[in-house]
Amino acid sequence: MTNSTNQMHRLAVSFALLSTLGAALLAQGDQNQACYDCHAEASMFEGADAAKKVVKPEVFNKSVHGSFTCADCHQDLAGVKDFPHKEKLAPVNCGACHEDVQQVYHTSLHSYARERGNGRAPNCAGCHGAHDILPGSDANARSARQNIPKMCASCHGEAGLLTDRLVRLERAAQSYAASIHGKASRMGNATAAICTDCHGVHDLKGPLDPSSTINPQNIDKTCGKCHVEIQQQYHRSIHGRALAAGIRESPTCNTCHGEHLILSPENPQATTFAARQAAETCGECHEDERITAKYGIADYVVETYVDSYHGWASLSGAENVATCVDCHTAHWVLPKRDSASTVSRRNVMETCRQCHPDATEAFAVSYTHRTASLASNPLVNWVQRLYIIMIAVVIGGMALHNLIILNYYMVEKKRAEKAVPGFLRMDRVQVVQHIALAICFIGLVITGFALRFPQAWWVEQLARLGMTEWVRSTTHRILAGSLIVLGFTHLLYITVNRRGREEFASMIPRWRDFTDSIHQMRYHLWKHPEHVKFNRYDYTQKAEYWALVWGTGIMALTGFVLWYPAVAVRYFPVWIVQVSQTIHYYEAWLATLAIIVWHFFFTIFHPREYPMSWTWLTGKMPEDNARSHHSEWYDEQIAEAEGQKGNQDQKS
Repeated sequence: MTNSTNQMHRLAVSFALLSTLGAALLAQGDQNQACYDCHAEASMFEGADAAKKVVKPEVFNKSVHGSFTCADCHQDLAGVKDFPHKEKLAPVNCGACHEDVQQVYHTSLHSYARERGNGRAPNCAGCHGAHDILPGSDANARSARQNIPKMCASCHGEAGLLTDRLVRLERAAQSYAASIHGKASRMGNATAAICTDCHGVHDLKGPLDPSSTINPQNIDKTCGKCHVEIQQQYHRSIHGRALAAGIRESPTCNTCHGEHLILSPENPQATTFAARQAAETCGECHEDERITAKYGIADYVVETYVDSYHGWASLSGAENVATCVDCHTAHWVLPKRDSASTVSRRNVMETCRQCHPDATEAFAVSYTHRTASLASNPLVNWVQRLYIIMIAVVIGGMALHNLIILNYYMVEKKRAEKAVPGFLRMDRVQVVQHIALAICFIGLVITGFALRFPQAWWVEQLARLGMTEWVRSTTHRILAGSLIVLGFTHLLYITVNRRGREEFASMIPRWRDFTDSIHQMRYHLWKHPEHVKFNRYDYTQKAEYWALVWGTGIMALTGFVLWYPAVAVRYFPVWIVQVSQTIHYYEAWLATLAIIVWHFFFTIFHPREYPMSWTWLTGKMPEDNARSHHSEWYDEQIAEAEGQKGNQDQKS
């Protein structure tokens, strides 16, 4: 009887519980249905942000809060029976249930940003969603491990995050995606580091916060969660010890590897790539004059490595060559005086034997940063000085010897040309114009490229001689003005002077110049039997003349824009300054190379003219040159001379 009574009692309790639960579910369904009547239909919110106001019942019911009523979160709707309700509701307080998480969140950068009025900073819904929150174990959840990088990228994306209207943070998501961590995560490696592994989940703090996981004092611990052995090595290294002692300049993990764009050392783009270590990674500190002076660190270690076989071979792309980490290790870096150091007297021989199996103790100490530095090796210093003096004396003597020989042949050629009849090629006005043009052009090239290449050795030498920026710019502008004046003088000459008009008429391009160029090339390729009979000027000289006219005009116009940019943008589009600068620079290269390759060949290096044509100084062309190259003009000159002689004979 007793057992039967107990069974009846349990059935009654179960029925009561089920009835209560069913009633609660029905009540919850009825309460939510009142909300769904409006919020389940997007058509009810035309013109508004429907995505924020529409709630799909099937989505909400599958969420972690699917058993809640709307009023459980939107608490100011509790007891409301008149719909539609007021438009602006109080913000949802997730801390009512998740108090511990909310307290942690309030210490984070995200919360701080929202408190300062930055509405773009994420709150709970910003990361977890609003009505579609799924458990983190669900692969479709925003907060699922494999989805966290994508979720963070919604703010920290390619455009970079603006903390306000001016300050832009780095493009962390883009960098992470290209990193070794990001690639591993996308390939399904569940242990690959993601955003929250380094920055935390709800308690994200900035690097200046001492409690932050990315504070320089804590970064090795953060990375050490995965890289345990490396973190232990770093902690015992001179870098780790210095950082622990409060030396902020001491490198941490991200100093060498980067923050988000962490690449494999095998990747040529990585700063830890072998060929980039000395100059870019280790050199960032060991070549910094401020750091080396502040802490008394040797300032020659990078220089001596780069200027060694190891450095040269590394920069050339050799793979099996020692770099900084091969001798000093990557993370357990210790000074030489530490007996545990790989470069201590006790261990350095074994370090060298990694590459040089037969290395002895003498070999190991024969080449170090110290012995390679000139300051610490007076013998090498004296040998270097001796050779510099020897090179200057020997090569300088050779150059002087050859210049004397060259000068002899130049003078002898001039004497030989003077002894035979010649033809007037340039009158005095043309000779003076050409000399003035040469002075202006060479001066403009020097003072122009000196601005563009201030660290070139020849520019540094000019600076030592007193060429300050004021001297350079003033000289450049004076020469530019002189060139423009010279251009107008030439224009006057070819307009007013009879010979000038004849010279200009001879420079006018004709169709014959095109055919002459083809025939001349065929002749020099042994495809045409005869040398072209040129008139006063051949196609090469005409091309050079009109290139000079064009170049002078272009450089003058763009030069004035660069000289008076504020005036230029009043009358022209704003791009005129940058376009003028680009034209000015490349036109300078075009003109300079044209003079070297084209003009110097025909006036100096051409076998017919070598070692130099004297016409630019004497104004005369030797008869044999005129006869062989400008034969048509030569015939005209001879005929004209004979006609003048006949007229004189008739008069006499």
